[in-house]
Amino acid sequence: MSATSEAAPLPRFLAVDLGERHLAAGIVAADGTMGIRDRVVTPSRDPLDALLRLLDRVLAATPDDQRPLACAVSGPGPVDEASGAFRPIGMDRWHGLPIRKAVAERTGVMTMLESSGRAYAVAAAEGESVLALHLGDQVDGGVVVDGALIAGANGRAGMFGHLLVEPNGPECSCGAVGCLEVFAGVQSIVTQTGRDLISTPAALIDRAGIMVGRACASLAAMVDVRRIVVGGVLIEVFRDRFVDQMRSEFEERCRLSHLSDATIRVVQHHVLTGAATVARAMDIGEAAPRSALDI
Repeated sequence: MSATSEAAPLPRFLAVDLGERHLAAGIVAADGTMGIRDRVVTPSRDPLDALLRLLDRVLAATPDDQRPLACAVSGPGPVDEASGAFRPIGMDRWHGLPIRKAVAERTGVMTMLESSGRAYAVAAAEGESVLALHLGDQVDGGVVVDGALIAGANGRAGMFGHLLVEPNGPECSCGAVGCLEVFAGVQSIVTQTGRDLISTPAALIDRAGIMVGRACASLAAMVDVRRIVVGGVLIEVFRDRFVDQMRSEFEERCRLSHLSDATIRVVQHHVLTGAATVARAMDIGEAAPRSALDI
């Protein structure tokens, strides 16, 4: 390459995130640089139509030399691979909608679905080994070993929200009692209190931190991973009070000698980072394109 030659443009990917309160979409370069992006409030009716209109706007504003090579959509898991739909437990808005097919047909690129928590885990791992919990509408996450996201028998490994943390706790939407999601899932907390998340009583914030710390200690012992990361909107809202309780409980319960150097850190990302990382891995072959559709 001559000294005057321009460097080849970085590959771009379309990243999409589906939430109970927002729809977000944007073009993200391979180095993580954000390009054209947009975000709207999730409508109470016809969310798929709203999503496709959002994608139309983002792609219409994207220059030709920045067109995406692939697309990944993060949302409330788990993902049903056969139908290309999200099938969250106790959350109806996105349940069963043909997201993968609709997005792939609208954008013209291969599209993959991944749960928000598993996408967060891929981004937070940075190619290393990590156990990641994402505290959003659900409690979700993933285990990454040497940069590879563990799939599980059904591609659903990481549904930490249904880890038992309190045998005498309230009933979860899954039908069991005492699941972590009851104490640390945004939707569950808001339903219990009847308030916006920011108005959650201090006692429930403390309880959420304790339960997450308890779960992390159990997971560290089971998986033998020293690096644990936690992120999501719950931490953005509950902040230091929650984090202090989480770390205190983790340190109290993580007593195994081989885990003496285990750490638990807060790692927050842009809402599109998880999906963008999944799309990049799919394009360059770092991860099998599960839930992908070639068109």
